[in-house]
Amino acid sequence: MLKPAYLLLFFFTLAGCQSLLRPADYDSLHVGFRCMGLAGIEPFNRDNLRYIERFAGYGNATCMAMLGKLYQEGGHGVDQDFRKARALFVESAKIKPATNVLLGQMAERGEGEPVDYAKARQFYRLSGNNAVLALGRLMEEGKGGPQDLPGALALYLGAIRYCGDEEWQAMNRLRLAGQPLTEDQMKRYQQIWLTSFLKLQTRRLAVREVFEAVNATGEKKSVRLSYRFTSDSGTPKVTMLTGSGDANVDAWVMKAASQITMGNAAPLTDSSGVREIVAPLVFVPQDTQRMMGLCGRKPCG
Repeated sequence: MLKPAYLLLFFFTLAGCQSLLRPADYDSLHVGFRCMGLAGIEPFNRDNLRYIERFAGYGNATCMAMLGKLYQEGGHGVDQDFRKARALFVESAKIKPATNVLLGQMAERGEGEPVDYAKARQFYRLSGNNAVLALGRLMEEGKGGPQDLPGALALYLGAIRYCGDEEWQAMNRLRLAGQPLTEDQMKRYQQIWLTSFLKLQTRRLAVREVFEAVNATGEKKSVRLSYRFTSDSGTPKVTMLTGSGDANVDAWVMKAASQITMGNAAPLTDSSGVREIVAPLVFVPQDTQRMMGLCGRKPCG
């Protein structure tokens, strides 16, 4: 019987032969997404496995990772085999570094080898932003190296895409637990928070009722709103500082603005514990039929 190492050698030799015949789009996003979809289909279908194996053999990084996942978990037409899974992940990671997260998970769980948190940290770092939460958790817990709460917070903060995402929540959890922000980190925090707030305000105020009220006047309307946040809440107290001169417009603007909340993401404040944002807003008559076609009664982006 062939040993696992020889089986892997046979697989990659076969892959080399297949590469001579591989289609031009073997490494396309479409093929990768299809491998991801087929790998999760239940019940098992042998044709799906053959497709994943074929394009993994051609060298599609995502398909190699998906085939590795099948070997890692077992089932779906293959027996569980951590050696094959690791070999496929290694080959995939040479093309797509994000696959290193899967190698990090294997090292952290001790799949096919002893648990090695230090190695897991290395793989997570190589993987990039998609492994930030896993790496930060090990840094918080002091596994695979010294406990490093400031480093974990900086890692989360640097990977945030928008206020409220998982990296934001992890960063904010440490901040609220007493981990201080540096001056530069406070600037980034405020920048992310304010950008998210302004986008949310735009969505919440771009509703049909507001534009219908503005259209009824037949002219541009301007208002000034005040949002007062406290240091422990992302829900502001909204006040209209300057009205538009039309009670109906003002009522709908206030109703829409009252729906604005940042959840548990509060802005940084000074010693008073309060932060006020004054927003001058201009509403121009719009084609509400077109707006309805795009948005219905939901906020428009």
